Amino acid sequence: MNKSHLAGAMFAFALVAHQMPSQAADLASRAQPISAIPPARIVEDRWTFNVTPYFWMATLGGQTVGGDDINMSFNDVIQNLNFALMTSIAAEKGRFGLYSDLIYMNLEGSKTSTANLVGRSFKTKLNAKVQGFVTTNTAGYKVIDTPGTEISGVGGFRYLWLQSDLDFSLGGFNASTSGQGHVIDAVVGLRGETQLSEKWSLGYYGDVGAGQSDVTWQLFGAIGYEVRNVDLFAGYRYMGWRFDDVADLDEFDIHGPVIGARFQF
Repeated sequence: MNKSHLAGAMFAFALVAHQMPSQAADLASRAQPISAIPPARIVEDRWTFNVTPYFWMATLGGQTVGGDDINMSFNDVIQNLNFALMTSIAAEKGRFGLYSDLIYMNLEGSKTSTANLVGRSFKTKLNAKVQGFVTTNTAGYKVIDTPGTEISGVGGFRYLWLQSDLDFSLGGFNASTSGQGHVIDAVVGLRGETQLSEKWSLGYYGDVGAGQSDVTWQLFGAIGYEVRNVDLFAGYRYMGWRFDDVADLDEFDIHGPVIGARFQF
């Protein structure tokens, strides 16, 4: 091979070698693997789900249309509880979330209570059977989303179905009242969680609403601890209604400590 042919071959090889990296980079940018996508973007684009079974050590309180007190402490409730179901479900994607909470209780028992008879209040024996179904369903949007705190504004509805059978006895005098009814109310509120440390967190929720009720509200706060990707929590919850003659009641309240576990999928 003469010198001119050798010089031409070397020039052609150098030109190809120079173009290969740019072509490879162009192909890589066109066919970017999933592993090259930032993790934050992957999380942002997928749904996550939480299921939270819990136990509410609730005290039931209320007032009949006649002004009779039907407060039942947690001891009264748990001793006479026939069945209870309590769970919450959440689905979140990015800043958007859907939330549903379900409570069903069926209890009956006896206790000493007060009743308004002939314009006066007397100590009486109360035989009570109360069934209640409550569900709160909301959609939310995160208005604060930082590594340490997430707070969402939520809006939706709460539905209450209630049946009560109450018998009062005072000596030879007996009186009874029974009924069932339901109300549905629009609610708005805030829900949030603040990370206190790698394992500890603080959860909180509050809403208020109205519709078929004069007013309904809910407050909740809990401290959580993560154990092997399961969040255990303990806190306090209060839920109340004021309405006009639903299941022969004008007021109904549920409040008490809550314990539970949150599982994420």
